[in-house]
Amino acid sequence: MHRYRIISIVLFLSLSWSCEDVIDINLNDAHPQLVIVGEVNNRTNRQQVTISRTVAFDRDRPFDPVSGADVHVSSGSGGVFHFIEQTPGIYIANNFRGRENERYELRVQLGGEVFTAVSTMPTLVVADSIGTALRNIFGEEEKLITLKFQDPPYIPNYYRYLWSVNGAPFEMVHVAQDKFNDGRYVSEDLIDFDLKLVAGDLVTVQMQCIDKATFDFWNAVQTTNPGTAAPANPPSVFGEGALGYFSACAVSEISTVVQ
Repeated sequence: MHRYRIISIVLFLSLSWSCEDVIDINLNDAHPQLVIVGEVNNRTNRQQVTISRTVAFDRDRPFDPVSGADVHVSSGSGGVFHFIEQTPGIYIANNFRGRENERYELRVQLGGEVFTAVSTMPTLVVADSIGTALRNIFGEEEKLITLKFQDPPYIPNYYRYLWSVNGAPFEMVHVAQDKFNDGRYVSEDLIDFDLKLVAGDLVTVQMQCIDKATFDFWNAVQTTNPGTAAPANPPSVFGEGALGYFSACAVSEISTVVQ
């Protein structure tokens, strides 16, 4: 069994901010697999779809782009947005901003195969405050970031949190759902045990409102135990033919200086 790095899940959501998610998983199939990652957001006019193949962990080149695909996204209101391959494996649609509560369908045609996925953008939920908190973790005091917001009642809500510290690329912290706090005023703690926050750090948090399929994908990623003999692949919205996900997400940002 080979270890593969799916580094194609690299989202550059605008010219001013980006997110890089590197996922290491053991694949049951030793052959390279197709990976499709698409995201439509309400924050920028530039949307992106990345198409690649998995690459063995010990390869020098971590990204194996796939060129020549026909890519477009259609909206429930009748719009069709064509994605142009700007660099190998990176397909871009300009002048396209997602809208809340709109249904989007991604269609990728590659050779004789067609891959489709659907996502509906949730209603935007915005944090009304952000600050620094202290927690005693394993006997040591750690600084963390706390967001507070009102969760909408009576509907399932799913959230993905990313942050940028001192202008670094955005990285995912975790995903969450409102299963146990539906309709409540929520205090969400954000911490990365690989990154120690210190006073004076500028932290910008992206709060993404995502659909259940996107939550299921990232929840599987964050709960995968690398020590297991054969961890399962994250669930793919494209079926058995390709790995990856398609997300129409409503995004907000909020910043703070660590105290």
